[in-house]
Amino acid sequence: MAQQCYSDIECKIIKAQVERRAKFRKEFLKQRTDPCKHAMESGYVFDEALQRFVSMKGYQLYFFKPCLKTAMTGVLSILPFFAYGYLVWNERSKFLKDCACGKIRYCDRAFKLIG
Repeated sequence: MAQQCYSDIECKIIKAQVERRAKFRKEFLKQRTDPCKHAMESGYVFDEALQRFVSMKGYQLYFFKPCLKTAMTGVLSILPFFAYGYLVWNERSKFLKDCACGKIRYCDRAFKLIG
């Protein structure tokens, strides 16, 4: 282990994670292939944590409470797109105006078919 760039504590943590994952995988495969289950339930493993998460995400809209934080989050997530669009539009308008006025010669343009 000394040749690797992990300390002894990190190696123990990694080994514990590998062992825990192997234990859970073994239990999952045991439950999935259990022949004693009814025919309707075979091949399906009920996971309580996953069911809680999916139920929470499904009912998230019902418990939504609008407040200043959620409004600001919505505005701040859309604002960069509008700012970038305005910058592109402003630069493009300036370029087209300069082309129309003759400030940029045709042979000096990078894209000769535009404007």
